Amino acid sequence: ARVTARGTRFLDGLELLKSRHAIVGDVDGLGLALRMEICGPDGFTPDKATLDWMVDEGMKGDMMVDGHSYGLVLDVGGYHKNVITLAPSLMISEKEIDLALELLDQLLVRAERR
Repeated sequence: ARVTARGTRFLDGLELLKSRHAIVGDVDGLGLALRMEICGPDGFTPDKATLDWMVDEGMKGDMMVDGHSYGLVLDVGGYHKNVITLAPSLMISEKEIDLALELLDQLLVRAERR
């Protein structure tokens, strides 16, 4: 039940990111096995180059949340290598989910501004 609840919370957050960012295509998942597709501005065309850039940008470790700096390691998958795959610990906390979503949001903003 815990995994289902946390997975729903995480997926709802990914859906919110999709509504805010045109480059987010399909998001889906089951439990805590989640995925978010990175696309062109049309929200459909796979965009491996942007995700490659996001991977490098996330590793810089310069994203700020509540006065702390963070980096973000992204796992890339999918046929076109334009999908962020998320498989956090089954014991992930709601606070950690919120932090992950905030970091993803910051990274998406940067990607759209480049």
